[in-house]
Amino acid sequence: MTTEPDFSPEQFELGEPLATIPLDDDAATRALGAALAAAAEQSVFIGLVGTLGAGKTTLVQGLTNHVAPEQHVHSPTYTLVNVYDTSPTIVHIDLYRLESYDDLESIGYWDYIESYGAITCVEWFSMIPDSWPGEGVVVSLVPTEDGRRVASLYAAGDVATSMASRVSSAFSAPS
Repeated sequence: MTTEPDFSPEQFELGEPLATIPLDDDAATRALGAALAAAAEQSVFIGLVGTLGAGKTTLVQGLTNHVAPEQHVHSPTYTLVNVYDTSPTIVHIDLYRLESYDDLESIGYWDYIESYGAITCVEWFSMIPDSWPGEGVVVSLVPTEDGRRVASLYAAGDVATSMASRVSSAFSAPS
């Protein structure tokens, strides 16, 4: 296992990021998650990459709490999958401890990915390249030396590209 993300946008045919968003703190990371939830109009895959402690679960907290403010969100590192009974349903998967396509099958990964109407957030998806469904939003979180983060948004597919564009607009709009 590694603490560094094995993420190359080219490997997933993503090209350049649609947006690069500076995040000053956990509250800003949660706000990005909330913006993703607000922009999601239907089933969507959200791949999350970043080092340990980069803010992946913090982002999912913001996303989930946007649709269900009282929902407790925790990392699925040990459970592998958390399904939140929200509207829409939010599925939170962590692939950090998995190693192969067979491991994906053993947790019912594709059943979650293909769940109609669900927002499916997958941490460390790039560790098993076959976990990429070919369409979705990818958020790369990179900590900076001053304790902040930078989020880069990538998208593949019309629905995901539209969603990422709305999120980018929300963060570039004057306050």
